[in-house]
Amino acid sequence: MDLVKRAFLRACKNHSTLSYGLIDQILSPLCELHKVDKPANKEALKAFVGEIDGCIRVFDQKLVFIKHALEDEEYLVYAKTDATPDTIANTGLVAEECQYFAKLLDKIADEENCCMAWNQTYSDLGIEKPPKKLRMQELLKKWCQMGYFLEAEDNIYLGPRTLVELGFYLRSNHAENIESCKLCSNLVLWDIRCDSCHIQYHRDCIRKFLQKRSNCPSCNELWKTPLRVSTDGRRSVTPQP
Repeated sequence: MDLVKRAFLRACKNHSTLSYGLIDQILSPLCELHKVDKPANKEALKAFVGEIDGCIRVFDQKLVFIKHALEDEEYLVYAKTDATPDTIANTGLVAEECQYFAKLLDKIADEENCCMAWNQTYSDLGIEKPPKKLRMQELLKKWCQMGYFLEAEDNIYLGPRTLVELGFYLRSNHAENIESCKLCSNLVLWDIRCDSCHIQYHRDCIRKFLQKRSNCPSCNELWKTPLRVSTDGRRSVTPQP
């Protein structure tokens, strides 16, 4: 199983952000090749990933699952625990391209609901010598594939890897827009708010909390906000009151 874990970790580094479908595409042939049993369900898979995560933390790396509220989908994310916007854009980029990543990240985080129209990602970012537009398009596509950003309905949002890898940076530098869930302390964006106090929570966190209580954990008023998700699985983004 150790050989499977090492090969799976290499694949996670290459893909950065993995859906359950991609995980299965990687893990099934690996387990078959090395004649070991594949994790039988999500619980077993998360235990398998947890063992890998426990081994790589000492190397300033982590491998964790995160649910992205916009897609209502859980992803497995490989991330560096010591990352900053200046260091994570990727090796092999020139200074202007690394600056483009950092400026784009800050611009999106500064926007209401942390999103930006796709066509605005190429202008007004305050870069003295920005990359050519075609190169910006290539970079943005690459960063979306890596999970740093997410494209939805002609907008660009912070992606699952950014939420994992740059959580401390976002909380420290964009506290006016970036919140932490008061139930789990992880970043929470585009999710559910209390009708009374407008504090935001992860839907799964508040659903679990409300199994035992009926009031908002922040204001103690009766919880009235519906917990259901739209039929297409994608959540609408509404401005904070």
